[in-house]
Formats: sequence, structure tokens, C-alpha cells
Amino acid sequence: MFKINWWKVSLIILILIFSVLYILPTPSSTYGPLYGYLEVWMQREIPRPTVTDDGALRFDLSKAKFPAGVDLYEAVDKIQTILKSRLESLGIPEEEISFSTSAKREVFVRVKGKGKKEMEEILPKLQLYGKIPLSLRPLIPDKRLNLGLDLKGGVYLVLELDMEESKKALLQERRLALRERLRSERILALSIEVREAQNALLVDIRIPPGLSPSERTEYLKQAERILSEQRFFSPPRRISEGQNEVKYLVKLSQDGLRRYSEDAIDRVLDVLRNRIDAFGVAEPSIRKVPNQPRIIVQLPGAKDSSQALNVVKRMGRLEFKLVADRNGSPWMGDANTPPPDNIPDGTEIRYSPEGDWYVLKKETPLTGERIRSAGVRQHGFGYVVTLSFDSAGSRRFAEITGNNVGKHLAILLDGKVQSAPRIREKISGNAQIEGNFTAQEATDLARILRAGAFPVGVKVGEERTVGPTLGRESINRGIKAALIGMGMVVAFMVFYYRISGVIAVIALLMNMVILVAALAGLGATLTLPGLAGLVLTVGMAVDANVLIFERIREEIRSGKTIRSAVDSGYRRTLWTILDANITTLLTALVLYQFGTGPVKGFAVTLSLGIMASMFTALFVTREVFNIIYHGRTVKRLSI
Repeated sequence: MFKINWWKVSLIILILIFSVLYILPTPSSTYGPLYGYLEVWMQREIPRPTVTDDGALRFDLSKAKFPAGVDLYEAVDKIQTILKSRLESLGIPEEEISFSTSAKREVFVRVKGKGKKEMEEILPKLQLYGKIPLSLRPLIPDKRLNLGLDLKGGVYLVLELDMEESKKALLQERRLALRERLRSERILALSIEVREAQNALLVDIRIPPGLSPSERTEYLKQAERILSEQRFFSPPRRISEGQNEVKYLVKLSQDGLRRYSEDAIDRVLDVLRNRIDAFGVAEPSIRKVPNQPRIIVQLPGAKDSSQALNVVKRMGRLEFKLVADRNGSPWMGDANTPPPDNIPDGTEIRYSPEGDWYVLKKETPLTGERIRSAGVRQHGFGYVVTLSFDSAGSRRFAEITGNNVGKHLAILLDGKVQSAPRIREKISGNAQIEGNFTAQEATDLARILRAGAFPVGVKVGEERTVGPTLGRESINRGIKAALIGMGMVVAFMVFYYRISGVIAVIALLMNMVILVAALAGLGATLTLPGLAGLVLTVGMAVDANVLIFERIREEIRSGKTIRSAVDSGYRRTLWTILDANITTLLTALVLYQFGTGPVKGFAVTLSLGIMASMFTALFVTREVFNIIYHGRTVKRLSI
């Protein structure tokens, strides 16, 4: 007699329940009450807001612990973005919404014309906190299956990195860093010149007079040690030596150039991910092209490429440079730009977005690399971006402003002068950028500065917008192909194996449910190649059942009882099924490891499909047999 293994049945039911939960879409009417619109960490760390006597929503962030990569400015920015979206969904226009903060790490939200009573009525309608306990959220995710660019539509960009210009920037940056390092070690460098044709730095070290031979040797050893520590560069080579000076050539090595290129591309990838995450683009795909200075960015669901281009095209390079003086006045104006030949060595001409010109010193004493955080503040009739430096940046900014009181300090963004205020006093850790920004422009710039600047020049080599219509057509064709394939398999199995074939069909349906749920639960993105993997899985899913059923037929022909034949059929085909599926799984893993985007999508779907097929073939069909024939003496099996 067939006996039901209740623990197996319980496991199958549990997996099926969670699979359905992962697949079923959450209606928009229930998403807010169940999950809440604030991010999970916000719901955990930030107490529910209260309404003040003057009708403001008050959020207390004083005790909140921010997740890695999120600071106070970014948390406030995210809260403002969420609240603005929720208030607008209630019909409140953007111009009537205002935000403010306090030194106690509080955020206040006000709506024009709304008092305490009205805001108390609005607060529950915002649905900021969900009813599902946070401890259960990992088991009941709010996101469902992600669709790729080819199915959902969106923006496709190919970014090209200017490694030649980056190499020049590296030499200039290393020139300034070397001068500071040598000075800190009391080594006098008469000059450090960039030799672009040789990819090298020419360093002229002055030897102080009066040194003994041993002191001279030790002095030069210390200088050579510092020059040898330069990453990406070969050891220094003496090219000339005199009584009072020694010249060294410090050259970029071939291996160093390769490692610098790889490092630069990886840093661009990190900055891109930070920027796109800050702008809230869902399910982005960012990957580098092997052996080429190119990066491919896919943004599914983006309606147009304008904001995407703004995110990825801007270098986000912030520089502080002193304005040169002429006859005791800052050398700048809005007309009669001086010819380049008429400005002194060590200076350059830069322009503002409005076309005003500035003669600046070439040296860049401070860059945006020392920014700790960036925020937005209303200033007059516009908005400014506020900056806060880290400890090293604060010391450097204090040194620059303290030594140049009365002079003008230009603030440049991507080579354009945003402003050039006069330094009135020594300033330590804060600055601000003015530029007639709108609220959105200032917010975007603050996000870009927080994410960091690109270490190399980036330009868009290819831009393509995939319409959602094409995506829907691809989905329809993919579903049609899957249904046709499944229909043919179902017809064959039922015709050839009868009731046993129906059992295999039940397992096949459960296999598809588990596979799609696994894709959703792992946050995988379904693409057209992934759909191909789904269709292939339909055919592969019944292979194991065919092996098992044929083995059961052979056991019945040999004279065994039905129960014994079923047991032998499953037991004797186990290793054959495992061997075949594990071999295919290893192939899929190799495809995933060495393939690119579309191939990886196919490999992920195939791998999950193989594991789901083994589970349904070896566990599900066996227990369905036990349930159907439980408590009965079976003399003839429909197979």
C-alpha cells in the first residue's frame, strides 16, 4: 500500500505557498497598508512622525542608525523625496509643500494652508509605515519579478572612458602630491615637470650645501625611497647628477598603466552605481566590457534618457582655485577676454555658464574628493548646494582661506566657474555652491557630489531608448512560445502515460511556479534570453519523469507489485537523473561565470530550472502518487 510522507507533503505545500506569495503582484491599493512607502530601515529606525502645533509633520532622526553608505543628508533627501511623492498622490501640488530641518536632526514637512487638524487627517493617508512586521519582511518581499530592458523598455547607454586624458590627469595629480610629500620629508624639489610624451615626471632634487658624503647619500636615498613609493610608476632613474642637484625620471610602467586603467574603470563603476542608486532608478544593470574602456548601462523602466544622461555624463568634478590678481584687483570680467599669450605662466582662463571669464591659477589646492556630505538649502529666491569637508579637507580649506584673506576663490564644477566669492575670513569645514539652481537642479547636483566624481573623462558612445511597446510584444511572443511548448508537452505526457502523465503535468506546473518565484525572490531580472531558458526548462522538466515512468513500466513487466515497481522506479533512476542534471547545471554555471549580460540571464534561468525540475520530479510526483493511491490496493497502474 502507498503511504503518505507527511513531512514531504508539508514541505511541498510550504514551498508552494511561498512561491505563490512571491509571484502574485501586490495591488497598489494594498501596497501602502501592507509594506509602507518608507524604506525598511527608515521604518525600523525612525519613530512615527508627530504633528506640531503649527501644523508641521515632525520626523525625529536623532537616534536613527543609518545603513552603510547613507549619511544624514542623504537620509533627509530620501525622506523629502518620498513625502513629496506621497503628498502629490493626494492631490497636493509641489509648490505648496515645504521642508526644513533643525540642529536636533529633525525634519519638518509643511503644507501651505494646512493646520494641525488637517495634517493629522493627512498623516494616515500617507501610508508611510506598513502593517507587516519588519521581522517577516525578508520572507514576504514587496518587489516581484524584475523585467529586463528588452521586456520592460528603458534606456541603454554605452559609455566610453577617455583613458588618454586620464593618464595626463594622473601625471598632474602625482606631480602635486609628490611636491607635498617631498616638502613634508624636508626634501627640496627645485621642479617637478610632466613629460607627457614619455609618460613620466622629471624631478629635480636640490642637495643642501654643507652635507658630508654620508649625509648626502642618506639624503638622496630618502628622496629615492619617496619616488619609489609612487603607485603605477617604475622605480626612479637618475638621468643627471651635479654637485648641488640630481635629476630623476619617474616613468609610468606598462603594468602600472594596465592596473591604473582597470582601477579607473572599477572606480567609475562604483561612482555610477552610487549615482544611479541615489536617483532611485530600479533594477539597473551596469557592467564593463572586457578588455575595452567601455561600460554598458541599462536602466529598465526609464521613460526617457534625459535624466539618465544627466546622471552619467556629468563628471561631478569639483575644484577650488584662486583667482589671479592684476593691479591689485581680481582678474575677471564679462567682456574683452585676455588672449592666452597675455596671461602669466601658471595661470589659465576659465568661464562661467553665463560666459564670464576668470584668470585662475592652474594649481588646484582642493578638490571634491574631500567632501564628506552635500545638501541643499534655500537661499533668497533660489537654491544653493552646501558642502561639508572631512577632517583633512577641513584643514586644507582652512589653510587656503586663512592664507588668502581678501582674495577670490573660484569654485569650479566640471571646468565651469560656478562662483568666485571673496574670502573675508578663515573658513574651516564648510562651503556652498551658488549657481541660480532650481530645487531639482540643486538636489541632483548634491546627489552627484555625494556619489563622487568620475576619476576619468566619460562620454556617451551610444544612446538608445527601448519603448515599452516593443517590450510588451516580446513578452507576448515569449509567453506564446512557452504556452505552445508546454501544451505540446502536456498533450504528449497525458496521451502516452495517462494518469501518470497527469501527475507529471502537475509537477511541471509546480516547476514553473517555483522557477518564477525563485527568480523573483533572488531579485533576478528576466530578459528575452531568460524567457528562452524558461521555454527550455519546460522540455527538460519532463525528462526525469520519462526516465522514472519507463523504469516503472520495466519493473511491472518483470512481475513486481505496483508499490514495489514505483519504489524501484524512483530509486534506480535517482543517480541517472542527478548525473544528467548536475552535468547541465555545471555547464550553466560556466556560462554564468564567463558570459555577459544576455548569456548570464539564460544561465540563471537554466540553473534555477534544473534545480526546480529535480525537486518536482523526485519529490512532488512521488508524493502525488502516494496521495492518489493512498489506502488502496492497486492492481493496475495507469502508466
